[in-house]
Amino acid sequence: MALSMSQKLTLGYAILVGAGGVMGYLKSGSQKSLLAGGLSSALLFYVFTELPGRPVLASSVGLGISAALLAVMGSRFKKSGKVFPAGVVSLVSFIMTGGYLHGIMRSTH
Repeated sequence: MALSMSQKLTLGYAILVGAGGVMGYLKSGSQKSLLAGGLSSALLFYVFTELPGRPVLASSVGLGISAALLAVMGSRFKKSGKVFPAGVVSLVSFIMTGGYLHGIMRSTH
């Protein structure tokens, strides 16, 4: 079965977030980064698997995760000005938040 564009983007986002958590842990020993990145990545993988069958539920979970990551990483980017990882994750989270919101709106009509 072919993957939808939403699934491909969600899978890429899950990988980015998970890799970011691992990098945060390896770079500074931050267990918080590892836990947050791992949990977020696992939830995004759940979204990836549920998108074909339950798009509204999956998009709602994705919206919550991406909005939370946008808030946290956006705040970090604003404070530090560092493009990587905070700026990149903020930008991708902003785009994914819009995508999940669009998916919810499209599926309910």
